[in-house]
Amino acid sequence: MGMYLENKTIRLRTVDRGDLKALSLMMSNTDIARLSGEVYPITEQAMEEFYEKAQKTDERIWFLIETISSNKIIGETGFLRIFMPWRTADYSLIIWEKDYWGKGIGTAVANMMLDYGFNYLNLHRVAIGVVECNKRAIRFWKNMGFLEEGKQVDGFFSQGKYSDFVMMRMLEDEYRKGQKDRE
Repeated sequence: MGMYLENKTIRLRTVDRGDLKALSLMMSNTDIARLSGEVYPITEQAMEEFYEKAQKTDERIWFLIETISSNKIIGETGFLRIFMPWRTADYSLIIWEKDYWGKGIGTAVANMMLDYGFNYLNLHRVAIGVVECNKRAIRFWKNMGFLEEGKQVDGFFSQGKYSDFVMMRMLEDEYRKGQKDRE
């Protein structure tokens, strides 16, 4: 089990093949999957492909979110579509276990990942896409300092309805200013 980043309560670690069963059970929560844009069932082959992608770090750096007290996997986070010539990446964070929502874990994970992205990977731009009907996520990312920069109108379809896909970003100087403001 590769440990990478941690604080007092959570650990971000690399994905092991032995994690796939627990992860696929979590990912089968259709309510949360819908909010994250997943529409297809999780198959063994899909999990194997996820595992293979998670092992490569040229375009993707992926971690499982695990509690330190119980070593329980509660979510996943990572950078994808990394393009170092432009120093850009897309970011993803999903806490699959609802019991851990509203406890500051998402904020802690996002802070660790943004620190890693801007201060270790030397990224200049981190982008996320959020389904507009997920108001909780929109508030969260704005509170983290991400700025809305556009919408893909009707870019998301779920349960017979379209929703806009909100594009948000944080630049390196915005991250550094936010860090200074928090000091």
